[in-house]
Amino acid sequence: MAQTGSPDRPVAVLDDPAWFGAVMGSGGTAIVASMLPGRIEFLTAVGDVTSVLLLVASGVVFIGLCIRDFLVMRLGRGLGDRLRSPRSGPAYATIPGAVNVLAVGVINVWPVTMSTAVGWGVLVALATVGTFLGLWLTVAFFVAAFEHEQFPAQDISGIWFIPETVVLLGSVLFARLASTGPAAAQRGLEVLAAALLGAGGLLFGLTAVIFVNRLVLHPGVHRTGAPAMWIMISPLAVTSLALQSVAGAEGTLGGSWTSAMQEVATFGAAALWGFALWWIAAAAVITRHAGRAALTYTPADWGFVFPSAAMVIATLTLGRRWQSALVEVIGFGLGVLLAVVWVAVATGAIISVHRGRRRKA
Repeated sequence: MAQTGSPDRPVAVLDDPAWFGAVMGSGGTAIVASMLPGRIEFLTAVGDVTSVLLLVASGVVFIGLCIRDFLVMRLGRGLGDRLRSPRSGPAYATIPGAVNVLAVGVINVWPVTMSTAVGWGVLVALATVGTFLGLWLTVAFFVAAFEHEQFPAQDISGIWFIPETVVLLGSVLFARLASTGPAAAQRGLEVLAAALLGAGGLLFGLTAVIFVNRLVLHPGVHRTGAPAMWIMISPLAVTSLALQSVAGAEGTLGGSWTSAMQEVATFGAAALWGFALWWIAAAAVITRHAGRAALTYTPADWGFVFPSAAMVIATLTLGRRWQSALVEVIGFGLGVLLAVVWVAVATGAIISVHRGRRRKA
């Protein structure tokens, strides 16, 4: 989602670890396809095939990137310094983010996996790895920010929202797994999901205040690019999803208040969804003002995709809970926009890879 290298120097396009953002974006798009926006009958087969192809391709790319970065390029060397950098540190959260998105994708595309002991165990393992790596990154990065003597405001960008999004995805995962796992694990997973919602949600709120302050009082968004504006949609949409998932899973924790908790959670999710729609309008205007410069032909462009996918998922989830045809139509429209964005960014990625190879030649 943003280029990273040594603490403050970009690396070559082909070597950018933020390519994991492509896995998050394509995995999120697979989830959207599995939900069949608009529920148009003759598109059912297309949606099913698309979701499987995109999810499998995302998994293959993820494995390939892990081999490239950790076995070939030895990404772990000097990682501590890069994680403490305000320009590069948060972008590394795309790695555990990709793990969590793939896990959510498996649940949506192949829900039967949750009904088997082996499948459920594998999903819990993926959720644990992705979520706790994400939590560790939030601690490492924010502690570095707290202790930094001089922290330039212009270094605050949309990539700061990636670690919180990973934690919130963990909340969604554990809430959904709690309802299908062993009874002995249900209460513990529900508590964990609620705790992750609190951690990710509050961190997102604090980061949002800092980010908006930077946009209003310091050099504008042209310093970080149009994708930075879109990334903030990710935690907004995923928080909306997490609220509903956690409230829906807390049958044992809520007691007699369970129904009321679910209604309050839905109201809160709707409020976040509404603000996300407003933010999309603002981000779209800024993207329009950027013109052709909005596409940078770098991994940063994938910052357009996962936020768009997360917004479609949140919209469809709310619309189906409310049984609202209007919200379903909005979800379908956002789904069409997502398809256009994915094609544009994927085309740009092919161009960037081709250019990168030509530079190396």
